[in-house]
Amino acid sequence: MVSTDVPRDQLRGRETKQRVLEAAAAEFAEHGVAGARINRIAQTAAASKERIYAWFGDKDALFDQVMQIGLDRLAHAVPIDTDLVEYTVQLHDYFVADPSAERVAVWAWLHDAAAQGSFSAGRVDGYRRKLDVIRDAQRSGLVEPTWKPEELLALLLAIASSWERAPAELRSVSESEPDDSDSRRAAVREAARRLVEPRA
Repeated sequence: MVSTDVPRDQLRGRETKQRVLEAAAAEFAEHGVAGARINRIAQTAAASKERIYAWFGDKDALFDQVMQIGLDRLAHAVPIDTDLVEYTVQLHDYFVADPSAERVAVWAWLHDAAAQGSFSAGRVDGYRRKLDVIRDAQRSGLVEPTWKPEELLALLLAIASSWERAPAELRSVSESEPDDSDSRRAAVREAARRLVEPRA
């Protein structure tokens, strides 16, 4: 008779690992890397700190894993193509629908700027693929060719995430006004269009 104990244990382990990743994503979104605490992640996920360290290594390595998952989900939900204006608008929509995804991304930009080279090759490769799409669009005459692809992508990402990164005082003024989400979306589209369209 074949024992089913090992598969059951493996299943529980996978479920626990998934809870850790979900708890870590919420923790990093709320507190950033510096402020996140493995103790809180372990408590939320009902997992031991020792198991978390064994699976993921230190806090930075866990953050890198969370970021990779987030980038993979984003790439699947909003795949880049040569219509960079629509891509930017869809990124904006994704961040509006899931503000925690944007917060984790912003924390990553801040954290990783001081620790270049600490992130995984997979994260870098994802951006290399995006740059290849931009180069293709430039060669096809769809995108202003004088931009360096990495600078254009950085600007489009900034436009897509501009509202979350706007000063809190500015957001508070807007929140006292009638809902203007359509206006912000139109502004994202127009700003991206002005960057992307080939100049006459």
